[in-house]
Amino acid sequence: DVSEHVNHYQAKRDRVLNALSPHYTLAEPGGAFYAFPQVPAHLEMTGQAFVEKAISQGLLIIPGNVFSERDTHFRLSYACDNDMLDRGLAMLVELAKG
Repeated sequence: DVSEHVNHYQAKRDRVLNALSPHYTLAEPGGAFYAFPQVPAHLEMTGQAFVEKAISQGLLIIPGNVFSERDTHFRLSYACDNDMLDRGLAMLVELAKG
């Protein structure tokens, strides 16, 4: 029975959605532990540039153009402990402010 693991990752997914939805456009992840937010348009930067900025501040995310022809999104994993997830989400909220 894997229902405990499913519930665990659903809670993490909800944590990501609650933190990022006010600042990013993103679809609710359905079957994995990844989210694919769009870089906020007001930042006027590509997904690659946004990722480089995040990495320079110690946050490892993946540019969306690895998974899509458009360079407008980034991919993040929430398969980590809650403290690390909260730190990453707080940093993404700050990055969205510009």
